[in-house]
Amino acid sequence: MKRKTVSLCMITRDEEAFIGKAIKSALALVDEIVVVDTGSRDNTRIIAEGYGARVIDYAWHDDFAAARNTALAAAASDWILVLDCDEQLQSVRPVEFQRLLVDPGIAGYRVRTIGAGAGEHASPFPDIPLFRAHPDVRYRYPVHEQIAPSLTLQATTDGLVIADSPLVVVHDGGAADQRSRKRDRNLRLLRQAVIDYPEEPYFEYRLGSETLLQLDGEVLPIAGLSTSLAHLESAWRKVAALPQDMRRLVAYGVLLAGDLAAAQLAAGHAEAATKTVATARAHWGASPRLGLQAVRAGLAQLEGRGQDEPPSGLVDDVRRDLAALMALNDEDNSDLAVLIHGSRGDLALNEGQVADAAEAYEQALSLDQQHSGAWVGLAECARLAGDRKRALRLYLRAVTASEWNVKAWHRGCSLMEELGFHDNAQSWRDRVSEHFPECPVVDERPVAERNGSSDPVGIGELIP
Repeated sequence: MKRKTVSLCMITRDEEAFIGKAIKSALALVDEIVVVDTGSRDNTRIIAEGYGARVIDYAWHDDFAAARNTALAAAASDWILVLDCDEQLQSVRPVEFQRLLVDPGIAGYRVRTIGAGAGEHASPFPDIPLFRAHPDVRYRYPVHEQIAPSLTLQATTDGLVIADSPLVVVHDGGAADQRSRKRDRNLRLLRQAVIDYPEEPYFEYRLGSETLLQLDGEVLPIAGLSTSLAHLESAWRKVAALPQDMRRLVAYGVLLAGDLAAAQLAAGHAEAATKTVATARAHWGASPRLGLQAVRAGLAQLEGRGQDEPPSGLVDDVRRDLAALMALNDEDNSDLAVLIHGSRGDLALNEGQVADAAEAYEQALSLDQQHSGAWVGLAECARLAGDRKRALRLYLRAVTASEWNVKAWHRGCSLMEELGFHDNAQSWRDRVSEHFPECPVVDERPVAERNGSSDPVGIGELIP
């Protein structure tokens, strides 16, 4: 079969530290390099031209989609590969790359993106940086630009599909100050886009999601949660108002629903989160992201019921969603496996099955020692077993793994109160008030009632 040609398309500005590595990572796979430069004042252009790139000058006007589409319009190959200057394509053999391109049923490929540095995470949006060249396939949105809307429409018209690929892109967001500047720029553009395009739900979705702080996929009740939640709810209403055939083409629908449900859970609205997930599944089908949020929403309702009986079928729903997640999971997705084991532990703990819960949390930690939620789970297990000294140490281990684990602070605080360490408990309570000002009222009672107590432990041994 005839070899397919590929154009590497990039936009850039003052990226001399990165652009060479980005181009080099794809050099053996592409037939031409098109770089749209939006006003570099360093050696970016010289470096790009040194790799054989055709550099096009472009006057920047706060529109990423327009800049990217300038590159697409100049490309002359069968396929397009899009990379940012701070991205590198992991090594792949040219023959394996060509196998992807010669499949006649594929319009484009999703590519997994991973962060290069500790604490640096790429966007969860399903990137599609490799797709067939077509004059009607163009980027949309001036900020957080996406090819998915037009590519999905064209693929549907041509009877093609967008598929997953084994390709991996490594994203290096640079130093913390660089990431902060980019984030501030994106927030400015998003706020303006919400004003300029009031009927477009995408910008409110991205604005709401941009300001969420998440830990292991759970949104945290930091300052600004209510504002973010309002943006997400507004975007959700606009998507829900679309005709059904158009709604199914909303490529970010599952992500919007996942973030909205997580934010609703952070605000203490578990039933609303359950409803959001159910509606999203009706629109876009099952997915691991929605399954996790369904489990978390169900667990939140179980934990909040007190001594009341759970709603009919709720436990069965949680078990069914967990089983579906386990069936979807594969050995390569250790992140999902960690979350599944943690949720299994939470369900077992809620049902008073302490040994089963501890085993599930240990399985999660065997995959990721920094999963703070599993450390909290083990602390709860120790607490229910009457070993309060060990429980307090495990709460400390949890906040060491992540200072943003609000549950660890709350539960550790309540244990200190039980043990009579009121000053330390107040210190932890102040920490919650400072870092989580929008935290809903939390019931700090143990997961299950227990009898007896142990002697107070030496708090100086445990609290630094």
